[in-house]
Amino acid sequence: MVRRVLVTWLVVGLTLSFAVAGLPKVKIVFSDWHLVEPHWEKALKEAIAQFMAENPDIEVELEYVSYAEKETKYMTAIEAGVGPDVMHLGPIEVSFALFASRGYFLDLTPLIEAEGPDFLSPWYPATIAAVTYNGRIYAMPGDFMSMFLMYNKRLFAEAGLDPEKPPTTWEEFLEYAKKLTRDRDGDGRIDTWGFGTVGKVDPGFQLRFTPLLYSFGADYLTPDYKCSALNTPAAKEAFKFWVELYTVHKVIPPGVTDMSPGKVREQFAAEKVAMILTSGWGPPIVKSIRPDVNWDEILGFAPVPVKAGLDPEYRTTAWLSYWAINRNTKHPDAAWKLVKFITSKAMEEKWFRDANVLSSRRDVTEVYEPILASPSARINAAELSRAKMVPLIPEWPRIIEAVNIAVQKGFLGIDPDLALSEAHALINEILAGYRVPGEACSGY
Repeated sequence: MVRRVLVTWLVVGLTLSFAVAGLPKVKIVFSDWHLVEPHWEKALKEAIAQFMAENPDIEVELEYVSYAEKETKYMTAIEAGVGPDVMHLGPIEVSFALFASRGYFLDLTPLIEAEGPDFLSPWYPATIAAVTYNGRIYAMPGDFMSMFLMYNKRLFAEAGLDPEKPPTTWEEFLEYAKKLTRDRDGDGRIDTWGFGTVGKVDPGFQLRFTPLLYSFGADYLTPDYKCSALNTPAAKEAFKFWVELYTVHKVIPPGVTDMSPGKVREQFAAEKVAMILTSGWGPPIVKSIRPDVNWDEILGFAPVPVKAGLDPEYRTTAWLSYWAINRNTKHPDAAWKLVKFITSKAMEEKWFRDANVLSSRRDVTEVYEPILASPSARINAAELSRAKMVPLIPEWPRIIEAVNIAVQKGFLGIDPDLALSEAHALINEILAGYRVPGEACSGY
């Protein structure tokens, strides 16, 4: 017995000696598109440094990747048997079902079960459901936020609008946008527009268009996901309204089909547009573009407008990012430690302090004092109950691209009804696998 104890202590001592001697650590790669954004890069580097200090046996290498290229890069790497150990992906509807259905992610279910029955209790149930595929959990939820209206109070006042009374209906929104579209410098040419939005074929498109669709009482698909729902009167009305903001009312600046989310935020920061749809990331990014402006006095926030006379169950959409572990990882335990650390209560509070994003943890979003004290975060959190995520199916990227292209065609002058009918037909083709032979969808 004494000998066994001595051997045990010898092993422990040798292990500690090896660690002190600087023998190789477990090395994992952490990939996040936020690393290319200065304010996020600083926050993430701080967090990773803390993680490594708390886990001296693990070394974390940072991998920078662009937002637009992350899915393609990860798929290519995983198929080749490599790729980062831990990946940050979002929005969830673009990649989760596709990646999970192809087996790209490590199944976290046994790791979560080992944490105990109460481990998942702090998270919003909807966010856990969103990272579940065929009854197994393949990721941990990250940022969970609603889309809302952000506007410039100074431009409102200049146009004779009450800065404390933002539009509540889309009809009122159009009236405001017309008044805000004007010549501010007196040279006889319009230099400020009422609204800025994404018109490029871009992953950020759906976050701007979806709130409009829902707030008109419309949807993309039928409830069973078998057919397109873009042939309904509500969907047609919403689509036409969106397109005509540019083509008829001209309250969106020229060149909308080249506008990405970043360019739209630049327009807003330059006070070339007075209103945009955004989420928690919007205010800090705008502030970083023009740090000399006192944005705290100028920025206003409001729920997404709704169609007059309508009280839809959902009037906006939700953004949800997630953290997943690569199926190819050679160090699942170390990767899981990092994912737990990143999604811990303390880190989720840090992400709000550093980047203004809300958490999928209720014990952060619903109680953290800085969130409750922030004008934008209060709107963001309150609107989560009126937010609906788009269908989480593998075909979603192709579906939303069809809608994105249809809107772009409308902006370029093609008849909105024709553009939408083409998208409707294409989506029905994409969803053919959900229907039994001979089962048809209704026409446009």
